[in-house]
Amino acid sequence: MTPIVNGLQAEFAGQLAVIHLNAADPHIAAQQAAYDVRGHPSFVILDAQGQPQNRFLGPQPIETLRAAITAVLP
Repeated sequence: MTPIVNGLQAEFAGQLAVIHLNAADPHIAAQQAAYDVRGHPSFVILDAQGQPQNRFLGPQPIETLRAAITAVLP
């Protein structure tokens, strides 16, 4: 998934922030709970106000993630 995420990060540079979290890091438990992340890889697409708009669990096609990102961009 890293190449897909990195590609989307480059494609939408300046339009979104991509935050990578390591599921094995015990310090991110609060973020996992806040966004209802239960497995990995997980993707949470937030709108400009920081509200979750889409959640995806497991590997996703680039088209699925691109569409979810595009839907929240102004």
